[in-house]
This record gives sequence, structure tokens and C-alpha cells, in this order.
Amino acid sequence: MDVKRRTPRPELRSLVRSFEERRLTLGSRVLTWPLTARPHQIIDIYLGDPFRLRVDGGPLQTAPETVVVGPQGARRIQLFMSGEIHVFNILLQPATLNRLTGIDMRCLVNEGISARDVLGRHALLLTDAVRSAADFPARVAAAELWFDEMQWESAAPDGIDHASRLLLATRGRVRIDSMVLKSGLSARQFQRRFTSQIGLSPKHYARTVRFDAALAAHRAEPCRPWTGIVHDAGYFDQAHFIRECHALVGIGPGHFIGDWENIISPDG
Repeated sequence: MDVKRRTPRPELRSLVRSFEERRLTLGSRVLTWPLTARPHQIIDIYLGDPFRLRVDGGPLQTAPETVVVGPQGARRIQLFMSGEIHVFNILLQPATLNRLTGIDMRCLVNEGISARDVLGRHALLLTDAVRSAADFPARVAAAELWFDEMQWESAAPDGIDHASRLLLATRGRVRIDSMVLKSGLSARQFQRRFTSQIGLSPKHYARTVRFDAALAAHRAEPCRPWTGIVHDAGYFDQAHFIRECHALVGIGPGHFIGDWENIISPDG
């Protein structure tokens, strides 16, 4: 798969973590992988054949032309792709969608829905701008212009925005109580606002960040022993990681390892 990636201009990095574009010709072959537990919030714009998906083992559905994927706190969605794959990904900061729209992010957990249902008419403007651009640099420029306009009406970053980004940067290895103290909020207020603005509770979010970090490390170095990977990710031992896998994915790593090889996940 051909993957291009670019970080946004500095003034947009409080909203966007990265822009990516992925291309692959599969023809009649079908590649499938799960949306496993992960913290990311993403806007996907399909420039080729859209992905198909199956939710909770239900019937196959075709993804919308532009889709917003919320944080995944469990394994619910199985993705399928075939034909000509060409997708432009916008990897968002954890609080971006809440800042741009005021949406309660709990309604996007474990979901991938039409961007129009989240962004309204702005979704069409973004889709048209990206799809009409000639190449990846032009698509990035078009998306950045869209975010330039959107941020004028967005809420300012706050303590929850900072806390969620800190959890990402440290791979979930920051004590929640220390972030509560720095936020100036009570523990209950912090919990309520974090869950509304990010989608997952602080503890659940930290767990998905750490779990995603372990999967990313495995994908980057598939021959590296799991012992080192899970230790670096902050797990006590492999047994701890296996318990988390059961809790977040519903099955153990021995049954899930084949799926991991096919996971397409952001690099940001």
C-alpha cells in the first residue's frame, strides 16, 4: 500500500494531528480487518471505492463518501475493502469534533457515520474541496483551508483538550488524578466533561491509547518479541496485556493476531 503523510501547519495542530492518503489496487481480492479498540477520531474521504463494513455481525453496508469515525472502545465493526482503494484520512486531535461542533462525543463511540450528520453543510464543502484537488499536496492544502475557516467558530482549547492530548503523547501513562488537580475541576466535573468532549471516560481512553500503542509497535516491528512490546507500552506483563485484549476486543491475542496483520491505522 502506498501511504503519504503530512503534518498540518503549526497553527492547525491543535485541531489536526496529521493528513494521510492511502492507495492500493486490490481488484476482486477482499482485505478485511477489525476496527479494534483505539482512541482515534478520523475523517475519511473516499476518492476510490468506498469501504464496506459489518457492525456486530450484521449485513454488509457501504461506507458514506465521507465518514467520521469516532473513538472505538470495543470491537464492533469489521471493515472490508476491494477494488481501487484511494482514501484521504484526516487524523484529528481528541477534542476537535467537540470544539468544532459542540457534539457530545459519546454518540460517536464505536461508530463510523456520515460526516454530514456531524458537520452538516460543512461536510460537503470539505468533500468537494478535497475531491477536486489534483494531488495529495493540493488535497492537504484544501483541507487546511477548510480548517482555517472552521476554527474561527470553534471553542478554544481547555483543560480537557490538554489532558487528552497529554494522554496521547505519553501513550496513556499519566495519572488521572494528577490531571484532575491541574485542571482546576473536581474529579466528578473532570470525568463528566472529559467523557462528553472525548467520548470515553479518562480511564477507558488511557487504556485504549496504551492498547493502540502496543498494536502500533507490533505492526512496526512484527518480529519483535511481545514481552518487550507490552513492557514498553506500560503493561505489567503479558498476562496483563492478554486480560486487556479480552476486555477491549472480546478475544485473546492468539485469536486476534491474524487480524492485526491487516489493520490499517493512522501513524500519528
